[in-house]
Amino acid sequence: MEEKVGKIVEFLDSKKLKDISVYNLEGEKRLTKCIVIATSPNFVENKKMAQELAEFFGLEKMPEGFNKGEWIIYDLDEIVVHSFIPAAREKYNLDKLWQNRKVNDFKQSKKSKK
Repeated sequence: MEEKVGKIVEFLDSKKLKDISVYNLEGEKRLTKCIVIATSPNFVENKKMAQELAEFFGLEKMPEGFNKGEWIIYDLDEIVVHSFIPAAREKYNLDKLWQNRKVNDFKQSKKSKK
């Protein structure tokens, strides 16, 4: 799973999404083992990135929230990715919900393992 999360984070970073956060939910009684949250500058860019991510991961249909583009949710089995426009991320504040499960500096820890 860590490798797939790394690919997701790299992909989001390459698309210039900001404030990418990774939350590890392993050990809890839920199907989702990891949540990735990122901010896209606006709904047009968020929808464009959603199409590219769907293609990159071979998703057969567009993710939930694609039509509106403010908050798009990707279900990638054990990993759920949320991409928000800034106002929606602030409004729903999922980061606060999962704050005690945050993986600090995921990109740095991945680089140091190489």
